[in-house]
Amino acid sequence: MSPRASCIALLLALPPALTLTPTVGSALADGVSPGALLSVSGPRAAQAAVSVQLSLEELVSRAAFVVVATATEQRSQWEELGGSRRIVTYTRLSIDRPVAGQPDGEVWVRTLGGVVGDVGQQVSGDAQLRIGAQAMIFVSRAGSAMVVSGMAQGHYPVVQGEETARVAGAPRIAVRRLAASPDGGTVLPRTGPAISAREQLVGATLDAACDAVSRAWKASHAQK
Repeated sequence: MSPRASCIALLLALPPALTLTPTVGSALADGVSPGALLSVSGPRAAQAAVSVQLSLEELVSRAAFVVVATATEQRSQWEELGGSRRIVTYTRLSIDRPVAGQPDGEVWVRTLGGVVGDVGQQVSGDAQLRIGAQAMIFVSRAGSAMVVSGMAQGHYPVVQGEETARVAGAPRIAVRRLAASPDGGTVLPRTGPAISAREQLVGATLDAACDAVSRAWKASHAQK
């Protein structure tokens, strides 16, 4: 198997989860407790989420649809995935702007990690969807569930910024731009001629990013 194929295989493998069990009297805050007892669970084959940088064309070819959406509700539960019992979180998305493809009704996206009772799991390399936060999200189907394409590589939070005024003395203009997902895990550089989706999208204005994704989607689906 070539090195690139091996890395892509690792992307598809479920990374291990860091399981946090708080001691008596401690409380989980964002899944972490100062008094927590740490143990690693999940597959031993991969020590972290390792992936090759995906191009925009690769992301859209994997996605069922792409949206700009706000996370409005979350619920976490235990599930059997990849031969291991682990915590997953389902996040309901309120679609603010369809970008490519067409979502089928209400959208719930599954990510790895979360908190159930007094146990929390954190998974480096998967998208971290925050309630009330808006993001551009590439969504794929995985069996009966919807997941983020390329894990963290398919998640781009929308942040507020300012653009320098073109005319001296004029006020700065507020703009919305895309940022990188908070925890991308270990990402290996690309070897092909195409640049990565992150290089194209991170820092781009929301409108420019939507246009780029729409063009890539049309080009990808025209070939099918």
